[in-house]
Amino acid sequence: MRDILEKKYTRIDIEEVQAMAREDPARLVQTSEEYYNSQVMGAARHIAQASQYRFVLLCGPSASGKTTTAHKLRHRLRDLGVHSPVISMDNFFRGIDSYPLRDNGMPDLESVRNMDMELLNECFDRLMEKGEAMFPVYDFVEQCQKRDAYRIRLGQRDILIMEGIHALNPMVLSHIPNHRIFRLYVSVRTKFVSGEEEVLKPKEIRLIRRLVRDNNFRNYPPQSTLKQWAHVLEGELENINPYRDDVDLKMDNTLDYELCVWHEQLQSLLKTVDSAIYDTYPEMQRIFDALRRFPQIDHNLIPENSLLREFIGTDAAAG
Repeated sequence: MRDILEKKYTRIDIEEVQAMAREDPARLVQTSEEYYNSQVMGAARHIAQASQYRFVLLCGPSASGKTTTAHKLRHRLRDLGVHSPVISMDNFFRGIDSYPLRDNGMPDLESVRNMDMELLNECFDRLMEKGEAMFPVYDFVEQCQKRDAYRIRLGQRDILIMEGIHALNPMVLSHIPNHRIFRLYVSVRTKFVSGEEEVLKPKEIRLIRRLVRDNNFRNYPPQSTLKQWAHVLEGELENINPYRDDVDLKMDNTLDYELCVWHEQLQSLLKTVDSAIYDTYPEMQRIFDALRRFPQIDHNLIPENSLLREFIGTDAAAG
């Protein structure tokens, strides 16, 4: 297993996960969660000890657990005496009528041009100058932005956390001194291997997470998620990858035991899907073949505050 005090991981042998899942699944879950939580705690301590930060910009690609990480960071900062409200950058969406179009005429949902950067920077500039500002909320049902929806106040030691896929774009908080901003990149950053064989890559683990989450919480069937996935990856290449190395910290939120969870979840999810999906999206057969190599673990072992709950929900039988 990985040393939870190590700071960067790129590979993990599946034989270790398989053995512990059979022999001591509770310990597998515990050590995996400790590794992730230790990173969050380390980030919180650094931010709290450095008095210059007023804002944390947290970015990650799709299904990277941005929301959970942002709120875990808020809780750890609170434990250290720092009040840190969390907001989603999604609230600065312009609205469905403003989406730019791709070459094929379809809306480009990943484009930074969907964001109301003028309003975003205006809100943060006012917050920096006056200590309070009104912020918008985006209504995903009506597909429109509602301005002045709620007020945020920041005390002298308070820090605002904003998460979103465009949070690292240099247009964000462009008027605020750089030393006042802590930039954090979070994603699945570990590949699972067996010797020299790549069993699952980080982007495949994120696809699994997104398939399960979209079905559980967004009413998107697997076909819709798979159809959009290539466009999502293209958007990440354009909107995230150019900026992800210019950050204060990179965090790996891969949970070693999650592969012992996903097979059952996906099997249940795809029962009603036409088998032709494997011809259209051959990566799904590769993913299934990989997940079959992992023993299932009891969902009751998954902590209620686990990152995985962002995707499977709080009900241990979800999915």
